[in-house]
Amino acid sequence: MSKVITSFREIPQYTRSGSYEVDMSLDYVYQTVIKEWATGKEQVGRHLELNPDFQRGHVWTKAKKSAWIEHTLRGGVSGKVIYLNHPGWMSSFEGDFVLVDGKQRLDAIAAFMENKIKAFGTYYKDYTDRLHALSGIKVNVNDLKTRAEVLQWYLDLNTGGVVHTSAEIKKVQILLDEELKRA
Repeated sequence: MSKVITSFREIPQYTRSGSYEVDMSLDYVYQTVIKEWATGKEQVGRHLELNPDFQRGHVWTKAKKSAWIEHTLRGGVSGKVIYLNHPGWMSSFEGDFVLVDGKQRLDAIAAFMENKIKAFGTYYKDYTDRLHALSGIKVNVNDLKTRAEVLQWYLDLNTGGVVHTSAEIKKVQILLDEELKRA
């Protein structure tokens, strides 16, 4: 059972999200985030770790990926933020990006852009016009300095109603406990 709290000021707050957030089209997310940053081809030397040890595996089916792409293309507003951390963001720029939340969404974007799944019965290559602005994804970048802070942020993002198995959450909690012991 949770501790009984009788003052709003005593309520522990979640980790803050990054103060930097930008809208990107699906194709820009694919080219920049997935193809450049995740493969280390970004010119300024940044790299994005798409599969950190605290991330769960790929769990969305092709049908779920297609459904999310269709939701996005229709202008849906929920579930369209990708959360990254970069310890030197907007200061020294030293360090690499790590994907904190949005692995399934990035995987769906890659599958669609690579013609592995369809949206509305059509592969990306078979659309006759360009993507429109409503297909935007928000990329939020935080500048947490320690691994423990990143692990806590992951837990904050994924334990308040988002469906994760208890084993997935326990794995990250163990990683956080180990990290805190080292600090």
